[in-house]
Amino acid sequence: MSVGHKMKVDVLVLGGGLSGAAAAFEAARNGATVALAERSFMLGGAATLSLVNPWQTFHSPSGRVIGGFAQELTEKLRARGHSLGHLPDPVGFATSVTPIDPDGLRSALDEEAKERGVAVLYGHRLRDAEMVENRLRSVTLEDEHLGTICVRAPVFIDATGNGDLSNMAGCRMEIDSDCQPMTLIFTMDAVDFEAVAAYHRARPEEFYEGAAKDGPLRGGYIGVSGFFEHVRRARESGRLMVPRDRVLFFGNTRPGQVVVNATRVTGKHGASGTELSEAMREGLEQTKNLADFMTSELPGFARARVVRIADQIGVRETRRLIGRYVMDENDIHANANFDDAIAKGAFPLDIHSGADASLSYEKVSGKGRYDIPLRCLLNSEVENLLTVGKCISVTHKGFSSTRVMPTCMAVGQAGGAAAALSAKMKRDPEEIYPLIRDALRSAGAIISEEDIVNDIDALALG
Repeated sequence: MSVGHKMKVDVLVLGGGLSGAAAAFEAARNGATVALAERSFMLGGAATLSLVNPWQTFHSPSGRVIGGFAQELTEKLRARGHSLGHLPDPVGFATSVTPIDPDGLRSALDEEAKERGVAVLYGHRLRDAEMVENRLRSVTLEDEHLGTICVRAPVFIDATGNGDLSNMAGCRMEIDSDCQPMTLIFTMDAVDFEAVAAYHRARPEEFYEGAAKDGPLRGGYIGVSGFFEHVRRARESGRLMVPRDRVLFFGNTRPGQVVVNATRVTGKHGASGTELSEAMREGLEQTKNLADFMTSELPGFARARVVRIADQIGVRETRRLIGRYVMDENDIHANANFDDAIAKGAFPLDIHSGADASLSYEKVSGKGRYDIPLRCLLNSEVENLLTVGKCISVTHKGFSSTRVMPTCMAVGQAGGAAAALSAKMKRDPEEIYPLIRDALRSAGAIISEEDIVNDIDALALG
């Protein structure tokens, strides 16, 4: 394997999921030269590789709390027919859902990288990190075809989802023994939405209690959490092996298709390649078992078939940073506001049990929204490293709200602005927070209560 390729940029972002892409694009918007390293051959992370769909939630009960890059991307996708825009959540779990087409998203993100001048390094994995005292000097990436490349930068962003770079560089991290389980998502077509909706109206007790009384079909879009009795009987008889108490599926952007988010691989976490391999195999077994159950026993699925299985199993939780501030569920329920706020969240505290078939759910109290502080992206060990995405500095329970993709995009955009300005001014991000805040606001990000967009009544109906 050849060694010796070198690159120097202002900001290196590790991980090309939605948070990493948002970080890279915002850093570039603020004048930085940026490289974005992604181990797969597409951007989008869980939204493209793992088919996680729809995005939840851009909204609190009284207005939209996610703006900036995430909102711009949604509008671009909708204009191209690759998103239905923001819809009321038919399940009744979150305030809104945003269905997207993963292939359209993949193309849009790659185009965005070209337009912003971001150097995307597809097929590159983190191999090593060089430290000089308490700063990262360089990161070595591995390309199985061309060898290694050493990238130097004054500022680095960890958007790996697992905190891989933060962990390698010596930041304090934690991983819970009861990590939320993994899910292999799949798509089915030829689903009879009307038959599903009719059964829902006839037997509402079989579905999540927050669902709309007129059924799960709204403006041609469907979302279902339930069939509790069907699942209970099938599990008791041994016909269904998936450790889940319900079936969860949503429509996507294509008529008659649903995205099934209901497999559950427990007892493993996504920070281990061996466990990921085992989880993928188990996920495939569960997919067949679940699809057979759905087509043989659920109303509306008699003619349905599996047309796509995610390329990569979806990993909910692995490492989390222990940063300069650790957000917890009390902050979330208290609708906390922070002097160094960089984003907002509004998704319920949603924990999929790793021990049994249950799901624990709590709506955010009060206003239904909260701030995320800059300090949750910063550590106390490595001066020039920010962590974005789902593994920011939050507790296990707090993570259950902050982990969703709209929030991660907002956090990623904030990390990108902070990194670019920190590299330019050679100062710690906390010291230049007002500049970071102003840069984000100029890009349409929603940070303060005054920024919230009151568009609840204008949610699209498909």
